[in-house]
Amino acid sequence: MSTAEKRNYILNLDVRPKGIISLKTRAQFSEFLLQGEYSTGMALIQDVNFDFGRFRLSTRYSIFDTDDFENRQYVYEKDVLYAFSIPAYQNVGSRSYALLQYKFSKKLQMWARYAQFRFVDQFTVGTGNEEIEGDTRSEVKVQMMMRF
Repeated sequence: MSTAEKRNYILNLDVRPKGIISLKTRAQFSEFLLQGEYSTGMALIQDVNFDFGRFRLSTRYSIFDTDDFENRQYVYEKDVLYAFSIPAYQNVGSRSYALLQYKFSKKLQMWARYAQFRFVDQFTVGTGNEEIEGDTRSEVKVQMMMRF
């Protein structure tokens, strides 16, 4: 039986000046050791959020570089109401998203989200039935809520 050792390091910086903007910077690094094999992974994440009262915009741009599956990086993302997203950053590439929230009234709200992975030196993304050609995988979500 072999033992494995994984270490994770995370550094966060939140800046919330008075006004409509807030910034969050995060750096993650991991290292994995199994049977003398050493590998690493890292992700650098920058969030810029705007709050205009009825209108909110949350954006993110991140880059990542992992040696293997063992060092994939998980990062929580804002999403539409009652949904969550914690994608695995694996291989080399970037991840970005924008989430727009608008309150028309107390009874009607809307969310729209666009997210994208872009990989370096990959000609397909995903596996099996979810495999697509190219180096980019995108997703779009739109949600409306009406209260009665």
